Amino acid sequence: MVMQWRYAVDASAVDEEDVVQVVIENRELAVYRLGEEFYATEDACTHGQASLSEGVVINGVIECPLHQGRFCIRTGKPRGGPVSVPLRTFPTQQEGGKVFIRIDAET
Repeated sequence: MVMQWRYAVDASAVDEEDVVQVVIENRELAVYRLGEEFYATEDACTHGQASLSEGVVINGVIECPLHQGRFCIRTGKPRGGPVSVPLRTFPTQQEGGKVFIRIDAET
């Protein structure tokens, strides 16, 4: 399997301490902005399959809109019940005002 960078979103489309959903190769991902840094996780909560991009970002933590489970945006680790399974995270990079995400790609 090869890791490839894919365009996700314009940096200006993601406000500070906010989250947006993007779809890359049929994968729903959540892209977050914390300061000038961008982070990406899978969009589905590991507990209730809710869309995290509909949740609330506070101090580097995303809160699921369904059962209020919380995850660290930077690491994907659970930060509060009822969630116990971490989120998958993806590397990001900015270039020319655009955010790219590195994802697995079939070779």
